[in-house]
Amino acid sequence: MKTIFALLGAALMLSSCGDTLKLADKGRSDYRIVVAADADSLTRLTAERFQAYFRQISQAELPIVTASEASAGGREIVFGADTSKLADLGSDGFVIFTDGKRINIQGGTPRGTMNGMYTLLDDYLGCRKYSAAVEVIPQREKVTLPEHIYDRQVPVITFRDTHYRGTNDQGYIDWHKLSHDSTGGKPDWGFWCHSFGQLLPAEEYFKTHPEYFALVGGSRATTQPCLSNPAVLEIMCDNLAEAMAAKPEAKYWSVSSNDNFGYCQCPLCAEADSIEGSPTGSVIRFVNKVAERFPDKVISTLAYQYSRAAPKVTKPRENVNIMFCNIECNRSQPIATDSTSASFRRDMEEWAALTDNILVWDYVIQFKNLVSPFPNFHTLQPNIRYFVDNNVVAMFEQGNREVGGEFADLRAYLISKLMWNPSANADSLMNDFLNGYYGPAGVHIKEYINLITNNLIQSGKGLSIFGAPTDGADSYLSPENLAIYEGCFERAEAAVNKQPEYLERVRIARQSLRYAELEQTKLDPYGPHGIYVKAADGSWKTNPEYTKKLEAFVALCKQEGVTRLSEWHTTPDEYLEMMSRISVVRQEGNLSFEKPVTLSPAPHPKYNRDADKILTNGIHGSNDYKIQWLGWDAPQFEAVVDLGSEREIAKVTATYLQTLTDWIFFPKKVTFYVSSDGVDYHPAGMQSQPEVDRSVAVGSRDFSSAIGRKGRYVKVVTDGVGICPPWHLGAGSKAFAFMDEIIVE
Repeated sequence: MKTIFALLGAALMLSSCGDTLKLADKGRSDYRIVVAADADSLTRLTAERFQAYFRQISQAELPIVTASEASAGGREIVFGADTSKLADLGSDGFVIFTDGKRINIQGGTPRGTMNGMYTLLDDYLGCRKYSAAVEVIPQREKVTLPEHIYDRQVPVITFRDTHYRGTNDQGYIDWHKLSHDSTGGKPDWGFWCHSFGQLLPAEEYFKTHPEYFALVGGSRATTQPCLSNPAVLEIMCDNLAEAMAAKPEAKYWSVSSNDNFGYCQCPLCAEADSIEGSPTGSVIRFVNKVAERFPDKVISTLAYQYSRAAPKVTKPRENVNIMFCNIECNRSQPIATDSTSASFRRDMEEWAALTDNILVWDYVIQFKNLVSPFPNFHTLQPNIRYFVDNNVVAMFEQGNREVGGEFADLRAYLISKLMWNPSANADSLMNDFLNGYYGPAGVHIKEYINLITNNLIQSGKGLSIFGAPTDGADSYLSPENLAIYEGCFERAEAAVNKQPEYLERVRIARQSLRYAELEQTKLDPYGPHGIYVKAADGSWKTNPEYTKKLEAFVALCKQEGVTRLSEWHTTPDEYLEMMSRISVVRQEGNLSFEKPVTLSPAPHPKYNRDADKILTNGIHGSNDYKIQWLGWDAPQFEAVVDLGSEREIAKVTATYLQTLTDWIFFPKKVTFYVSSDGVDYHPAGMQSQPEVDRSVAVGSRDFSSAIGRKGRYVKVVTDGVGICPPWHLGAGSKAFAFMDEIIVE
């Protein structure tokens, strides 16, 4: 591990020596706050903020004066840099030290001085900022500091971004020494990532110059540019120069792949990739050429998915930053020791051997299910330390861009603290947060976190950022374990039952269990933990307990201000509508209910769960394509329902899913046939959709036809999109079609 700080914690050790400086006593103080007469605005703001916080702590008003007005007795709290005494503090580092009765907070820059001020509040005066809305400022009659302090802190991670909505509060940013601004933006960056589409807009060039774009599966597609085409280099450099002129203060500019796998496979690009050992080859060679044109800027590029491996021959130029992404990694174990992360470690370490200019893009939540239990706290610090050991100087910890999410404030707090000091005691940080944020309930929530984490580890299960609470239903999220976890929260709520602020936070934390329970009802809707109960007449009705849990969950989400339950879709109201829809069994008037189905060809092996039942069990699927849906990557497939006897058929409906980010499209055409003998089929109707409806990112749609004839067998023939279209992130690859229910009326 590299040296993170020089003499970090020395002051805390010295504080036990007995000698103290008395800053305030019973609302009175002899101290003054001192800044230079020509102090910049940020240093003055630092002094004013300290003055306000100290007033809350002690009820004492410390005047702010210039150095010429300071008292001869040396009872001063001095903010500002003394560059003659400071070295190697960088833009964020600082030193806090005592000199007689004087307390000095000096940064290498004004930002460093502000960082030192917040450390003085946090580490020495017991103040906390747990979230944008939750601040703890202790009230003290007597305020003291150790007489001998020397605390020098210089972070090795020089760019620190958490990407949580709550961390965009300016007070939180400053307190936790983060690098983004109050909009979540990055002031030192021009383009942040996935910039090929900005530098070579497909809508401007693809029609007239398809050769500027990737050759994928034998056809040109807008997925990525063709990086071996000389014209592409000129166009992208011209557009980059124009963008730089519009934002000259930005030092970092991303020249990086679009968010898809469709890299160019033309002979020249393929040759470069072959020499370099992976598709990284054409990327790094191209980016080096761009960086050569702009030597006074840092050109950043993604090592992501197909470009994650380090090149075998070409080194990145000195002014090239590698934005290295670990999207594929398992989160149930630390990367350094996880057997499934071996290839990631190889790539990480090979990049570290080539450059010390690496920004890691880390993912710390479950993006498809933002409220779901995601017990990865035990991996946060080991992973950050592993990155630091491998030349990482900047970190983007991608959390939840939406409001809320499972333990959002806790996770953001821990990450912020650990990015500043990767060697901090993570368990102590967590305990401090839980006790401060949840009050007397904190110990019970810690019990829950320990239980679910240990159960996950013992299960041997992986933890994917694209997973779901159904993945752990047979282990750490089993119904039996969920009941035990509920007990922890019962005790937590009881502990703060008369403290409404704490109680609301506990109930919000409990939402993850509610969500897991709701999602798992879809695994066995008719089972003991399912959606339905059998009525006296033998029909299936919605379980009232299910409805109660669903409505309570959605109501609290809305009260909290939760915007999405999945990264790109599903508002709380949409979730209520979707889950209410699947809570009704289509049994009455449904001739196909529980009738046998023959499928040809069979669904894809990964998406054929309960293939003999799914299409006629009366249950509509939700947005989760893994449950209550069957999936095909064949261009055409058919399903035949045997009604058991010849019946008068009025209408047939088949339901399909579209999830564009998962390469799932509504079909182009659905044709319905009816037969009396299962041999001779007569066309009975058709519904088509020739063009992909790009307005539906995620959603379901019914394809239906009026029939008006008798028959025993109903055949539904589905013509899918076949191949992902040129504009899609999977251009040239097989497209999927997912069907869930055939209703015959």
